Amino acid sequence: MRLSTPAKVTVNLNILGRRKDGFHDVRGVLVPVSLYDTLEIERTTDKGLSLEVDSPEDLGARENNLVWRAVRAFEAAAGIRVGVAIRLTKRIPTGAGLGGGSGNAAATLVVCNRLWGQPLGAPALHREAAALGSDVPFFLEPGPALIEGRGERLRRLTGFPRLVLLVVKPDFALATGEAYRLLAEARQGRAPTPSSQSLPALTTLSGVLAALHNDFEPVQFAQHPELAEIKARLSAAGAQGALLSGTGSALFGIFATAAARDAAAAELAGAAEIAGAAQQAGVAPARTGRWTVLACESLSGHAYESEA
Repeated sequence: MRLSTPAKVTVNLNILGRRKDGFHDVRGVLVPVSLYDTLEIERTTDKGLSLEVDSPEDLGARENNLVWRAVRAFEAAAGIRVGVAIRLTKRIPTGAGLGGGSGNAAATLVVCNRLWGQPLGAPALHREAAALGSDVPFFLEPGPALIEGRGERLRRLTGFPRLVLLVVKPDFALATGEAYRLLAEARQGRAPTPSSQSLPALTTLSGVLAALHNDFEPVQFAQHPELAEIKARLSAAGAQGALLSGTGSALFGIFATAAARDAAAAELAGAAEIAGAAQQAGVAPARTGRWTVLACESLSGHAYESEA
């Protein structure tokens, strides 16, 4: 089977109290987008797992990859050993808050369960997904959703509008654990004050724009001023709203039309190249180099179906 696994953006994110298990309660809205990695999964006659990763970034040991861990989790939950060869082609930037690895893991769980006769029901599949990562349950059936708990409680949002998006990632990644540490320091041990405002109805573009919020943005901007600059450039290029996605480092802008988005993409890609050249000349110390600029749209849903 050859299939695509989407990314996501976070259009609203509130970090609540720390839980006894060490995780945090969160409340937010995740939306899948049309940026994809590719998985090729083939059953083999020999019992065993092989994983080949094609990525422009160093993803470390294969045993730490979420695809590898998802296969092992499936085997343990189903009580079977599988023979499978997997090739993962990465296009979604890592360390960006776009959920690429989580989508890879969810798709692997879904497809392994399908290939080996559905030994896991929906509750068991959800449980294994949550154990792999807080965003993984969202990707089992990607669609706009309100997330709560540590991310494992999901409510699909009907009528969510189509968003025309531009994703911009600087040339550095951000670690989730470090983001939570910075947020804890900024709060100086104080418990967060829950927002008394409910989310607007997320059925119109204006409603989504009004809901844009991310608790990580102030601390990440203070630590990495380039992120604030990217947000300002997105707004100056015509974005109706812009936000850090998850813990970063990618930001996204929402545009009225694809033409406006594409014009902004050309402008920001040019600015990134100029910035990189200027830095090499030693005259732009505030810059860190090229930005990855990716045009995409929100998805109302996504199915892990085999592609030709």
